Amino acid sequence: MTPCLRFVSAAILKVDHRGLNGCFDVIHQLNVRTPADVRSMLEQGGAGLTTGSQLPGMVSRLVSELQVVNVERLLNSCGVSAEKVIAIGQRGPVCGREFWKQTGSAISIGDPAILAEATGLTVMDHFEQRDIAKGGSALGLDVLPMWLLLTQAVDSISARPKVVVRLDHSIELFYLPARRKNRPIPPIAYRQLGPGFALLQPLQSLCDQKVATVAVSPAALGDLLQQLEVEQVTADSPHQIKNVIESILEEIPELLGSSVTLNQTMESYWAESIHRQIAEHFPPSPEFAEIIVLGRGARREKLVQQIADKFPGATVTTDVQRGWISGAVGASIAAIFAALHVDQVSGNLPDLTGASAARVLGRITPGNPGNWRGVLTQMEQAARQTMPLREAI
Repeated sequence: MTPCLRFVSAAILKVDHRGLNGCFDVIHQLNVRTPADVRSMLEQGGAGLTTGSQLPGMVSRLVSELQVVNVERLLNSCGVSAEKVIAIGQRGPVCGREFWKQTGSAISIGDPAILAEATGLTVMDHFEQRDIAKGGSALGLDVLPMWLLLTQAVDSISARPKVVVRLDHSIELFYLPARRKNRPIPPIAYRQLGPGFALLQPLQSLCDQKVATVAVSPAALGDLLQQLEVEQVTADSPHQIKNVIESILEEIPELLGSSVTLNQTMESYWAESIHRQIAEHFPPSPEFAEIIVLGRGARREKLVQQIADKFPGATVTTDVQRGWISGAVGASIAAIFAALHVDQVSGNLPDLTGASAARVLGRITPGNPGNWRGVLTQMEQAARQTMPLREAI
């Protein structure tokens, strides 16, 4: 389960096998739209996080109440009883990363106690904090659950890797090698390209300026953003986003001549940047089995086609084609983090996040006694399994 500013998403995952051999299938998914007043408070609170002030308790409670509604609707609509659910993975929207840097503490929007009390289910949240406590940035933290969600554990050595393009608030690239049964985690690569819709949306609001509409070269936009080191800009830093916008207004004002010009230029720049980063930073062989586009960008057909044109030898698919609603991947990742915690498997990759060690991620808020005993039983069974030395440290 994960909230963003627009809606609260939830998904139920069926889990076969355990740990790194686990197979995760999304069997049901649901969104609850965030009320306008709650969204407004989240937007104001998100800006306040970067200056060190946490969200008011009222907003945290409202978000949790939305999550309770989503869980109840989700279970009722698919006919799954709460007794069959092991745990809930709860995750807040990505915000306050500048605050993390200042304090060394992650921010969790929502109250797991409210969710556990209302549903009777054990809740696991705060996945970023353990990585940050070990000196990590929590950037790229989603790599491992993304790998588990989008690959299957196989015996074959001929399986090929996949590339994921998550084009949402920010732009992220994931290189997901084939997953083999009972084998260690192979090298997984991650790249962050900077803000995506976090930059496009405020620019769109400025498109009513009286500037003549002319064609803008994506290369010109790319050169400017490269000079600004946009890859180092975090999508949840209002100050950094504002600086980029001011530079665009000064250097390329014609970009805002119309929303059509802006969107076409930005999409062309995104496609070219994605292609360049994959070519420069991901292994060229074996060939990709698939390129998967996720997020709001997956709902832009012209953008998806431009990405496909850059990779003529690869199959390009989207989360829409998989039947996933917007937000389903984020909710699934939260659920997989919870499953990894139950199985006592480290959820972070220190080479990517910068942490000094791999750790089991998340904190636990117990559900009712029956559910909590079930979670403890599952964790005890995981503890009795033979663990590789690097996982046992």
